[in-house]
Amino acid sequence: MFKVSTLFTASAARILIALAAATTCAASAHAEPSGPDQLPNNFPFVNSAGAAATFSTTGSVELNNAFHTPQGTNGRSCGSCHLAQAGWSIRPIDVEFKFLLSQGTDPIFNLLDANNPNADVSTPRARFAAYSMLRKGLFRRGGAVPANAEYEIIAVDDPLGAGGSLTRFQAFRRPLATANFHIAKNIGWHDQDTDGIASVHDGLAHQASGNITGAQQGAPGSPETIEAIVAFEQTLRVAQQFAAGAGSLTSCGALGGAENLSAQPAVTGRFNLFDAWIGLVPGSCTNRINDRNRAQIARGQELFNAQNSNGRSCNACHNAQNNGSNINGNLFDIGASRAALRQPGMPLYTVRNKTTLEIRQTTDPGRALKSGKWSDMDRFKVPSLRGLSARAPYFHNGIAPTLDDVVLHYERTLGFVFTPDERRDLVAFLAAL
Repeated sequence: MFKVSTLFTASAARILIALAAATTCAASAHAEPSGPDQLPNNFPFVNSAGAAATFSTTGSVELNNAFHTPQGTNGRSCGSCHLAQAGWSIRPIDVEFKFLLSQGTDPIFNLLDANNPNADVSTPRARFAAYSMLRKGLFRRGGAVPANAEYEIIAVDDPLGAGGSLTRFQAFRRPLATANFHIAKNIGWHDQDTDGIASVHDGLAHQASGNITGAQQGAPGSPETIEAIVAFEQTLRVAQQFAAGAGSLTSCGALGGAENLSAQPAVTGRFNLFDAWIGLVPGSCTNRINDRNRAQIARGQELFNAQNSNGRSCNACHNAQNNGSNINGNLFDIGASRAALRQPGMPLYTVRNKTTLEIRQTTDPGRALKSGKWSDMDRFKVPSLRGLSARAPYFHNGIAPTLDDVVLHYERTLGFVFTPDERRDLVAFLAAL
């Protein structure tokens, strides 16, 4: 019999260490009482930069509700791919662990998200190969070219047979976090759920309905079920709670953490979470080492807020105060779909403007998949930046493994310029969000 463990030497050890760290972490001193089907508010889950936590406006985080209950026929639920310990997204390590425990039969492993819809999944070894992209935390998504599109696909390179064609895009995407919707204008990566819809609530309802009939392969959900899922999602706030080397992100006057985020209104503004740490004198708050790290986080905050030497600012697009989404719901092309950044297994599409005959290549057309507009090619949602450390890798297609890679991406593709020290400061700030 094939042993899945033979495929998991180093990765299995990483998974077990991470799981042990997360499950043995004690609840914070401010956690609310909870029952067996609830997670206390501010319960910390360990990650590489410290620990993140969720705060629910209901007093605790429900773990036995419509969000966590399979609504279709394949055993999946919303909670299959949106995990509390992963900042309400899912990480490659979580998917690998599911594979390790189930030999690839956990409900998350479905042909809907295999490398191609006709993959051989008859044995554990076959499933291990068939779900190579899913094990990276990437889900197969796509759609037909809109009938009124200003462009056409003229060539396709689809190495895994994902289903791309001259009339249809198929790409691999990371799941967005199902949290922090109190500061949001859109839902999906290419605004597929809120475009033309009156509110974020209705957009979430549209998304939940589509998830039940699509990813969960079920009959249409009842209005009561849809509303229960949406209501739960709208209660969730997620953010980093502790920073390694700096301690609590609410210490010494700082305003980090999910509970403070819950009170943040949806307004344009600079990040001011760590203003109290600007120029912090080592030893004036707690110990010198922690205080130096706190001052570094504050320096990174100001780099994020300031105009860079290229005339751009991180805060210009991530302008929702202390959340980092875009206050108007605008979508942007940050170069993550460029052919030069294509990762193994990703399809590549050559598209042509029907009017100007301009040609470009993309691994995922983003907003243009919905609108059909050439100007929307490769434009994606600006997600909330809170809880980043809980849900690596980054961007819609997971091409940035770490936050350091995120900053380097902006330097290489959008012309930002940071010294090595500034880059470390900025990464420390992002990791504390």
